[in-house]
Amino acid sequence: MFSQFDYYVLMFLNSFSFLDPFMLFVSLKFDYFLFLIIAALYYYRGKQETILFLALLVSAWALALALKPVFEVPRPEDVRFVTCTTGYSMPSGHSLMSFALATFLHPRAGKYKLLVWAFAITVSLSRIFIGVHYPSDVIVGAFIGCLVGFFWLYVEKMLKKYGLFGNSLEPRQES
Repeated sequence: MFSQFDYYVLMFLNSFSFLDPFMLFVSLKFDYFLFLIIAALYYYRGKQETILFLALLVSAWALALALKPVFEVPRPEDVRFVTCTTGYSMPSGHSLMSFALATFLHPRAGKYKLLVWAFAITVSLSRIFIGVHYPSDVIVGAFIGCLVGFFWLYVEKMLKKYGLFGNSLEPRQES
């Protein structure tokens, strides 16, 4: 079902055992990074953007869960597992959520734009390094995640257009 190239990339990236502690940390602590981003977004950008960001995260997570049984791609086998997980593999939920996050945060990230994208790429690659996803799972997750991010940027634009949302691209004013 998968190309030999997909398998070889997985085997190659999964062979770097010296990166295990870092990749495992990035992959397993993803939720904590999200909480930090939510707190920073609330503090610097306000309640409306935080609620919109939470809607983005919930929809990305739900979409990843809904698509896994549609694709029915089994998780990799015969690799060096750094951690175990269950369920189907495609799309990578971590990739989907991290790229949705990066797409949504890009217009508001200022000088941290590169950091936002580096975070999304690192989270996504960590899933291959620790042996729980094929590269194609990560690529599909990243693509769908970007679409989810663009969708929520469009929702934000429409909410602003109809006066239901403040101008979130401007920094929050201190009282």
